[in-house]
Amino acid sequence: MGDLRVTGEHDVRIDASGARLHVTVRAQSSLAATAAAKKVAEVRALVESLATVGIPDSSIDVTGMQIVTGQGKILASQEVRITLEIAVENEQLPGVLGILAANKGLAVDQIEWMYDQFEASISATADAMRMARRKADAVADAAGLRVVGVASASDTWSMPSPRVEMASFAADARMRVGAAPLDMGMTMSSSTKLSVRLTVDFEVAENDAH
Repeated sequence: MGDLRVTGEHDVRIDASGARLHVTVRAQSSLAATAAAKKVAEVRALVESLATVGIPDSSIDVTGMQIVTGQGKILASQEVRITLEIAVENEQLPGVLGILAANKGLAVDQIEWMYDQFEASISATADAMRMARRKADAVADAAGLRVVGVASASDTWSMPSPRVEMASFAADARMRVGAAPLDMGMTMSSSTKLSVRLTVDFEVAENDAH
């Protein structure tokens, strides 16, 4: 007989599956080559320390290296910066942050929470479809019709940016000693909102019961 279009939105909260830590390692030296070599050694030592809490080499990426000269002179005091990204699971975060906090000249610039939004969108879209069908049944019944099928359906989903600033951690890290896990008295994780928008064209026909 015709189609009845139903559009709806459904929001759910999903938990982070892990995080990527954006880290900067810094050093000062009068010779760029010496500072760079020292930092490479320190990065290697950091990688070895992270391995003790279950972080493999494959989870650590060197994303950049920069040499900043003093007053434009090659042999003046220079700062070497090496940027890293470290992928961790939620249960590894306390141990990893404890190791990072014990390293002088290291700053945790950002923490980027990771979400499996595709998997979360599957169940969220299924819930949205059930809600749309309930609405379609009610509207069709009020019009003396009944839903007999689905002509078409489309969905989209979105979520906010997961990255979070962690600038305050840098100052705290320089004051810590040892590599004890950071105990916050709670699970270190995050959640965010996943929004699903679903549009369904339901096929309707005469309601024989009316």
